[in-house]
Amino acid sequence: MENIKKYFILFVCLTMLCLLVPKNSAAETLSVDDMLEAMPAEEIIAVECSTGQVLMEKNSAKVCEISHLTKLMLALLAAEKLENDELSLMDTVTVSAKANSMPAPQIWLDKNEKITVEELIKAITISNANDAAVALAEHIFGSLDEAVTEMNCKAKSLDMISTTYADVCGLDDKTLSNAADTAILASELVKHDILTSYFTSWIDHVRDGKAELVNLNRLVRTYKGITGLKACSSSSAGECTVVTAKHGKMEIAVVVIGCTDRTLCDDIAKKLLDMCFDVYSLYTPEITDDMLEKIPVLLGEKSKVSVDFGDVPAVVVPKGSSDSFDISFDKDKELSAPVKKGQVCGKLECRYGDQVIYSADLVAKNGVKQKNFASCMKILLNYLLKI
Repeated sequence: MENIKKYFILFVCLTMLCLLVPKNSAAETLSVDDMLEAMPAEEIIAVECSTGQVLMEKNSAKVCEISHLTKLMLALLAAEKLENDELSLMDTVTVSAKANSMPAPQIWLDKNEKITVEELIKAITISNANDAAVALAEHIFGSLDEAVTEMNCKAKSLDMISTTYADVCGLDDKTLSNAADTAILASELVKHDILTSYFTSWIDHVRDGKAELVNLNRLVRTYKGITGLKACSSSSAGECTVVTAKHGKMEIAVVVIGCTDRTLCDDIAKKLLDMCFDVYSLYTPEITDDMLEKIPVLLGEKSKVSVDFGDVPAVVVPKGSSDSFDISFDKDKELSAPVKKGQVCGKLECRYGDQVIYSADLVAKNGVKQKNFASCMKILLNYLLKI
């Protein structure tokens, strides 16, 4: 009866949530706090990975224990080492007494056993093996203390302001984070394709078949476009999941922490992914040739300067809303030398009603020096030589 009640509450709140999604709103964050509050989880957040835009959230800044989600940071550091050729999947690791002593979940590593880096990565991405996490951290960083230091440095560089790592497994009650920071970490992890095949594996084996790995993230079997990442549970953190999925160019990360039931946790993640993909899309304004025409430069060593928008970032908008955008573009007709590289010389702006939902600066691609006597003589000489 209690489970039936939980499912009924979840069904009602998700139904109301869908009804409250604004069909003609350009707001970056859905105002659905009341509906999310009814969901049986302590923290919830959904973000678009490439832009970092928060699409919905509940208590996502609340600092708490995160259990095995800690291992996501270790996986990120391992991926960076692999891509920089500082680590190889085929490297052999000798298991230490410390790794052998770690509690479950584990793959039952023996002291002095030889195992590859790839098997250890499988054990912490597909599964949540503590002994594998310690063995991998010791191999990469030399010691667990150094590994923790590097994990904290990386968290700081990613602006994960509420995250503190005290161990590599998530067993220490001083290892703390929140849903918001975990979403930042998830958005960084999906950039590393080298991990995708592991994060999306349902079942695998290591140690010559002696240890079976079963992914607790059930959505890897059923959700279209799934790219990861991890599910876990503990008495301190409750049921947790970090799920990422990609449809087209848009990739969504959903983090659920402190849920009361594993099935409910999966259902919340799936429903939020569905809503994000159903309601939102990525938008980038069209850059036309006339926008990029060179601008004349007065009294410059060069008569014109090339312009560009640089990297034009996308923005998340409600589906179908782009047809109602008011797009304006202003560009300087001419510039006076000297012109600095990166100097702003125009602006593209998209409005939805009174709200600016997108803007990009047009800038000079290179600098143009002002004419002086020497440059004028050079121009004159070149002209005379052509006569």
